[in-house]
Amino acid sequence: MATVLIIGRPNVGKSTLFNRLVGGRRAIVDDIPGVTRDFTVGRVNWQQRTFQLVDTCGLFENPENIVEEKMKEVTLELLNEGDLILFVVDGRSGLTSADIELADYLRKQRLEVIFVANKVENPDNFYSSMGNEIFSLGFGDPIKVSSAHGLNIDLLFDEIFDRLTSLGHSIEVESGEESDLKIAIVGKPNAGKSSIFNWIVGSPRSLVTEVSGTTRDTVDETVVVDGIPMTFIDTAGIRKKSKVKVMNVEYYSVMRAIDALERSDIIIMVIDSTDGVGNQDQRIAGLAEKNGKATIAVFSKSDLADDRRRKALLRTFKQDLYFIDYSPVLFTSTETGEGMDDLIDNIRLVSKKIDLRIPTGLLNTLIQRYSEGTPAPGKGKKRGKIYYGSQISSRPPIIMLNVNDPTLFTEPYLRGIRNTIRLNFDPYEGTPIFLKLRRKR
Repeated sequence: MATVLIIGRPNVGKSTLFNRLVGGRRAIVDDIPGVTRDFTVGRVNWQQRTFQLVDTCGLFENPENIVEEKMKEVTLELLNEGDLILFVVDGRSGLTSADIELADYLRKQRLEVIFVANKVENPDNFYSSMGNEIFSLGFGDPIKVSSAHGLNIDLLFDEIFDRLTSLGHSIEVESGEESDLKIAIVGKPNAGKSSIFNWIVGSPRSLVTEVSGTTRDTVDETVVVDGIPMTFIDTAGIRKKSKVKVMNVEYYSVMRAIDALERSDIIIMVIDSTDGVGNQDQRIAGLAEKNGKATIAVFSKSDLADDRRRKALLRTFKQDLYFIDYSPVLFTSTETGEGMDDLIDNIRLVSKKIDLRIPTGLLNTLIQRYSEGTPAPGKGKKRGKIYYGSQISSRPPIIMLNVNDPTLFTEPYLRGIRNTIRLNFDPYEGTPIFLKLRRKR
């Protein structure tokens, strides 16, 4: 699939254009320059034609800190990986020295470029406000669009597909291209999520710095592992609600991370070995379990934890995260490589467990055996009774129990049924098992 990159200085509307072309709100949009710190990747499908679109960081002319410097460095490295560049300028406020510098760089690299002037709500007045300086960039007359209002987006689509076709790229939509297994890497800010993501995908697609909260957008990358396509999603750190001001950029980042969690099948929950399990880790694990997501717990930065520290972390995990005690627990270090191969192996293992189905006959045998040894709870003289059960869904496994009265069954009793299934059929590593009760009429 052809890859198209959106390039430009900060705040020219790249993310708004990305959202318009992809047809959703995948990239965070705000009036603050430099909001996009990572590469947001989306797939564009338009009139049975397709390409991969990448929203890049805004390029600062003179980086003022390590984050801006890293943003510029990684973005420039990515340019040669794209098949086509959308060079975007602000058609409302005019050109800046940063636009001129970037245009010079693109010309010297001899890249395939489509010149786009964004925020042009009134094309008739474009040249009266911009003047002829727009032609000084060396890319001719730009396609004048308004991403916010959808103006001339169809013309931009036509130009993109015509250019990709002339370059020899296939643009037809093909079936079976996308991965059906999605894995989100979540955790508190600065827990080491992006380092793990980068190790897995083998490419510096997310920024990795010592500055907490570097990743603001979610970043997707599909990797083929042993012939199985898996889409990994790097997310922004999830903070406590009280720490995030509603409606600011970080608020949207946290909401995007929660959205990534909800649309994933497996959650890699990253916990900083130097910090240990905290309230936020409990909240993240609770969100994963509540949403029926399989979980793998990863203590990152294990090179900083000795044996004594590791034993303490395991005790804390069993105590504070007991409700996901079915999850594999790993110690990893992207510095030394410790545990990283084990992480891949466990991802493969858990990916099989979330689709596992228990035969109805065996399920009812296990339920009957458990009920005989542990009488069902009740109220007064009325006791709970399970007539039969069957698995009605997978990813996660959902088992329907037909009973005489759902109100009679307590959570400890249901937990016993789940444990019986894990002990006598399969451990279901990393996978929650949901039991639903239905009154038999």
